[in-house]
Amino acid sequence: MNFKLLMCTLSFSLLFACNDSSPDSQTTELTNLVGTNYQKWKNSNINTYAFTYHAPPSDCPATDALPPVEITIENNVITKLYIPELGESLELDSQVYPTIADVFENMLKSVEHIKGTPSFDKTFGYPISYETDISDLECDGYSITITSFM
Repeated sequence: MNFKLLMCTLSFSLLFACNDSSPDSQTTELTNLVGTNYQKWKNSNINTYAFTYHAPPSDCPATDALPPVEITIENNVITKLYIPELGESLELDSQVYPTIADVFENMLKSVEHIKGTPSFDKTFGYPISYETDISDLECDGYSITITSFM
Protein backbone atom coordinates (compact mmCIF):
# COMPACT_ATOMS: atom_id res chain seq x y z
CA MET A 1 0.00 0.00 0.00
CA ASN A 2 2.78 2.47 0.87
CA PHE A 3 4.52 1.62 -2.42
CA LYS A 4 1.40 2.59 -4.41
CA LEU A 5 1.10 5.86 -2.49
CA LEU A 6 4.78 6.60 -3.13
CA MET A 7 4.42 5.87 -6.85
CA CYS A 8 1.29 8.03 -7.15
CA THR A 9 2.99 10.91 -5.33
CA LEU A 10 6.11 10.57 -7.47
CA SER A 11 4.08 10.46 -10.70
CA PHE A 12 2.06 13.50 -9.63
CA SER A 13 5.27 15.41 -8.80
CA LEU A 14 6.83 14.54 -12.16
CA LEU A 15 3.71 15.66 -13.98
CA PHE A 16 3.97 19.14 -12.47
CA ALA A 17 7.75 19.28 -12.82
CA CYS A 18 7.40 18.71 -16.58
CA ASN A 19 4.76 21.39 -17.01
CA ASP A 20 6.14 24.01 -19.43
CA SER A 21 3.91 26.87 -18.32
CA SER A 22 6.24 28.23 -15.64
CA PRO A 23 6.76 32.01 -15.52
CA ASP A 24 10.36 31.58 -16.75
CA SER A 25 9.16 29.52 -19.71
CA GLN A 26 6.51 32.11 -20.56
CA THR A 27 9.06 34.94 -20.34
CA THR A 28 11.45 33.01 -22.60
CA GLU A 29 8.71 32.31 -25.15
CA LEU A 30 7.62 35.94 -25.11
CA THR A 31 11.22 37.16 -25.44
CA ASN A 32 11.65 34.85 -28.45
CA LEU A 33 8.39 36.09 -30.02
CA VAL A 34 9.37 39.75 -29.60
CA GLY A 35 12.93 39.04 -30.79
CA THR A 36 11.74 37.19 -33.89
CA ASN A 37 9.45 40.04 -34.88
CA TYR A 38 12.12 42.63 -34.10
CA GLN A 39 14.45 40.80 -36.47
CA LYS A 40 11.70 40.74 -39.13
CA TRP A 41 11.37 44.52 -38.65
CA LYS A 42 15.14 45.02 -38.97
CA ASN A 43 15.28 42.80 -42.06
CA SER A 44 12.59 44.96 -43.68
CA ASN A 45 15.11 47.81 -43.59
CA ILE A 46 12.41 50.48 -43.30
CA ASN A 47 13.81 53.77 -42.07
CA THR A 48 11.16 56.25 -43.28
CA TYR A 49 7.59 55.63 -42.15
CA ALA A 50 4.67 56.99 -40.13
CA PHE A 51 2.19 55.50 -37.69
CA THR A 52 -0.34 56.43 -35.03
CA TYR A 53 0.76 55.64 -31.48
CA HIS A 54 -1.57 55.37 -28.52
CA ALA A 55 -0.45 54.42 -25.00
CA PRO A 56 -3.26 54.93 -22.49
CA PRO A 57 -2.87 53.61 -18.95
CA SER A 58 -4.50 50.20 -18.77
CA ASP A 59 -5.18 50.16 -15.05
CA CYS A 60 -5.65 53.75 -13.99
CA PRO A 61 -9.33 54.70 -14.10
CA ALA A 62 -8.77 58.16 -12.58
CA THR A 63 -6.31 59.28 -15.26
CA ASP A 64 -7.30 60.78 -18.58
CA ALA A 65 -5.46 59.07 -21.41
CA LEU A 66 -3.34 61.12 -23.75
CA PRO A 67 -4.82 61.18 -27.26
CA PRO A 68 -3.25 59.17 -30.10
CA VAL A 69 -0.23 60.79 -31.76
CA GLU A 70 0.82 60.53 -35.40
CA ILE A 71 4.56 59.95 -35.49
CA THR A 72 6.58 60.52 -38.66
CA ILE A 73 10.09 59.05 -38.91
CA GLU A 74 12.61 59.90 -41.63
CA ASN A 75 15.95 58.10 -41.72
CA ASN A 76 15.16 56.56 -38.31
CA VAL A 77 14.66 59.99 -36.68
CA ILE A 78 11.32 61.39 -35.50
CA THR A 79 10.57 64.43 -37.66
CA LYS A 80 6.94 65.13 -36.76
CA LEU A 81 4.59 64.57 -33.82
CA TYR A 82 0.98 65.50 -34.47
CA ILE A 83 -2.20 65.08 -32.38
CA PRO A 84 -5.08 64.86 -34.87
CA GLU A 85 -7.69 65.06 -32.10
CA LEU A 86 -6.41 68.50 -31.09
CA GLY A 87 -5.06 69.63 -34.45
CA GLU A 88 -1.71 70.39 -32.79
CA SER A 89 1.92 69.48 -33.36
CA LEU A 90 4.20 68.59 -30.45
CA GLU A 91 7.78 69.62 -29.79
CA LEU A 92 10.21 67.19 -31.40
CA ASP A 93 12.49 67.15 -28.35
CA SER A 94 9.89 65.08 -26.49
CA GLN A 95 11.40 61.79 -25.31
CA VAL A 96 7.94 60.34 -24.68
CA TYR A 97 7.21 59.14 -28.21
CA PRO A 98 9.08 56.21 -29.78
CA THR A 99 10.20 54.90 -33.12
CA ILE A 100 9.27 51.28 -33.90
CA ALA A 101 12.77 50.21 -32.80
CA ASP A 102 12.20 52.03 -29.48
CA VAL A 103 8.92 50.15 -29.00
CA PHE A 104 10.73 46.84 -29.50
CA GLU A 105 13.52 47.85 -27.09
CA ASN A 106 10.93 48.82 -24.47
CA MET A 107 9.15 45.49 -24.95
CA LEU A 108 12.38 43.53 -24.49
CA LYS A 109 13.31 45.53 -21.36
CA SER A 110 9.89 44.91 -19.77
CA VAL A 111 9.01 41.50 -21.21
CA GLU A 112 8.21 40.06 -17.76
CA HIS A 113 5.46 42.68 -17.37
CA ILE A 114 3.74 42.06 -20.71
CA LYS A 115 0.28 40.59 -20.20
CA GLY A 116 -1.06 38.11 -22.70
CA THR A 117 0.40 37.72 -26.16
CA PRO A 118 1.30 40.84 -28.15
CA SER A 119 0.14 41.07 -31.75
CA PHE A 120 2.53 41.88 -34.59
CA ASP A 121 2.17 42.88 -38.22
CA LYS A 122 2.52 39.76 -40.37
CA THR A 123 4.49 41.49 -43.14
CA PHE A 124 6.93 43.79 -41.35
CA GLY A 125 6.81 42.45 -37.78
CA TYR A 126 6.17 45.75 -35.98
CA PRO A 127 4.04 45.52 -32.81
CA ILE A 128 0.34 46.22 -33.34
CA SER A 129 -0.71 45.99 -29.70
CA TYR A 130 0.40 44.81 -26.29
CA GLU A 131 -0.37 45.48 -22.65
CA THR A 132 1.83 45.70 -19.59
CA ASP A 133 1.14 45.71 -15.88
CA ILE A 134 3.96 45.86 -13.36
CA SER A 135 1.98 44.85 -10.27
CA ASP A 136 -1.49 44.52 -8.77
CA LEU A 137 -1.39 48.24 -7.91
CA GLU A 138 -3.25 50.78 -10.02
CA CYS A 139 -1.59 53.12 -12.50
CA ASP A 140 1.46 51.03 -13.33
CA GLY A 141 0.38 49.54 -16.64
CA TYR A 142 -0.35 50.71 -20.15
CA SER A 143 -1.84 49.48 -23.38
CA ILE A 144 0.16 50.22 -26.54
CA THR A 145 -1.45 50.27 -29.98
CA ILE A 146 0.13 51.11 -33.30
CA THR A 147 -2.22 51.83 -36.19
CA SER A 148 -2.20 53.57 -39.58
CA PHE A 149 1.30 52.37 -40.45
CA MET A 150 2.53 53.86 -43.75
